[in-house]
Amino acid sequence: MLAVRARGPNQLYLDPMTPVPAVRPGYLLIRVLSVALNPSDYKRLAVFGESTPHTMGCDVAGRVVLCGEDIDQDYAPGDRVAGLCYGMKPGDASSGAFGQYALLKGALSMRVPEHVSDAEAATIAVGVNFGGQALYRSLGLSLPRLSGSVSDSEDFQTRQRGPSVLIYGGATATGMMALQLARLSGCRVLTTCSPRNFQLVKALGAHEAFDYHDAEGCGAAIRAATSDGLLYALDCVAAGNSLRICSDALTSRGSGVARYTASLPVGDAFPRHDVIHGWTSGYSAFGEGTHLAGALGEANAADLEFAARFWKLAATLLAQDRIRLGPLVHLRRAGLQGVPGGFSELKSGSVSAGKLVYVL
Repeated sequence: MLAVRARGPNQLYLDPMTPVPAVRPGYLLIRVLSVALNPSDYKRLAVFGESTPHTMGCDVAGRVVLCGEDIDQDYAPGDRVAGLCYGMKPGDASSGAFGQYALLKGALSMRVPEHVSDAEAATIAVGVNFGGQALYRSLGLSLPRLSGSVSDSEDFQTRQRGPSVLIYGGATATGMMALQLARLSGCRVLTTCSPRNFQLVKALGAHEAFDYHDAEGCGAAIRAATSDGLLYALDCVAAGNSLRICSDALTSRGSGVARYTASLPVGDAFPRHDVIHGWTSGYSAFGEGTHLAGALGEANAADLEFAARFWKLAATLLAQDRIRLGPLVHLRRAGLQGVPGGFSELKSGSVSAGKLVYVL
């Protein structure tokens, strides 16, 4: 089959002789219909050091070809599904999404409703998975309700006031999903982005948006808007001034009451020791050890157990049309052959407010 593969740091190529992955217990073999690119793809490519080529990519959608044993989902050949791949997984050359066929872990997959296009389906996995782990495992927020919608979920105003949460980078692809999930959890959702994206992030669930370009005043403005009561911050950027702005925004009322989690390891760079801080690896949902940006993550079976439950909840939200995917799609029609060019677009910083999607 044709696949996009890595063979060294910053070295990717199209390989028309890639073997079709062999189905194994707990996994689905799918014929790929669409894939989406994420910044983590090129960031991990920069440090790829395996001795054999590995298939790349995480976000994928397709049709079921074969079901392995021990899958806790009622799938059949031909079903449209979306799911998460562990692209460039150490020691597993066939684990990625960017091929004509791919393996999906059954627990990290969902059936695609008829109202969702193939292009939209490719944007589901990374955002749902990371948003779930970050908001509900790392920050400990309440799970979304299975009633209402993004537009009518006004619990913070009309019913019992929910907690405020800051999604830093609301116009990133992961941020756009996190906004919707946090809103469906009844939170008061604040976010940062460029002013040109204020209307977009509010349509996706943000109640208030702040310009991150104002590094001096952005955090203080958020703290004032929350009356120094912000307890939760999810940093979808983890670079530039994001740590400082999140630090300035979080409450000053006592030690250990506020929580911050980032999409990348921040180590000791977070400015405040009175805030519980760390990072969230979406790859931990596989229940295996991870290695990202020089930081090791231990295998955590509880993350896999949570992810399996959360993916089912997210599938219901999607089936009820309560998660919007259309705004995330920046469609490219070059198929897998266009993916290398997409990496160049991502690295140039020209992709904003969505994902590059390639339909095969």
